[in-house]
Amino acid sequence: EIGRAYLDATSHAYGGAEGEAVSVPGAFADRVAEADLLVHTGDDPGRDILEGSADVAFIGGFSAALAALGKNADVIVLDTTDPQKPKPRSVGEAVSRVVRARAVNPRFIAGQMRHGPRGASEFAETVDRLLGFAETTLAVSGTLIEAVHDAYLGDPEVRAFILRENPAAAKFIAERFLSARRRGLWYPLRNSVDDDLAALIAEAQGVAA
Repeated sequence: EIGRAYLDATSHAYGGAEGEAVSVPGAFADRVAEADLLVHTGDDPGRDILEGSADVAFIGGFSAALAALGKNADVIVLDTTDPQKPKPRSVGEAVSRVVRARAVNPRFIAGQMRHGPRGASEFAETVDRLLGFAETTLAVSGTLIEAVHDAYLGDPEVRAFILRENPAAAKFIAERFLSARRRGLWYPLRNSVDDDLAALIAEAQGVAA
């Protein structure tokens, strides 16, 4: 369970001459349970919350921990790229903005397709972070998941690129989307999506064999 795992991993106290960590079960859970608001700032204009694992680990872990404790708190992503005009957004708004501006942007997709296996890995990482937010915050709409699925796997050219250049990434992407389906995070408009994802997994395994 994600929330409990987050609390177990973060419930430590540090001290002593060497600054050693000592497990303090329940200590951080008490602090999380008292929270009314989490503000996560971002000041790098060249990076967004679907790049790297730190944002989803922090925001998602905290949100899942709150849910595990039966608590609620507002979670705000604060854009401070312009310190004079900070822009607060909900997690859903922040993720949606990145999906629309970058993840499904044809220019981004075309750019990654010029980078072979690494480009395919970038698609896989984007899917992983998007679904990580969906699983932990429940703030990502099925419409966004559908948009990314259609951009990467619904487009025959992009799907073929990922499968050809990085079968492991193709398999990972398909498995993550299937997991989202099974968790009820996404209800595709097309009934054939589950079969298509299973077929891609089989194809990727065949290419890698």
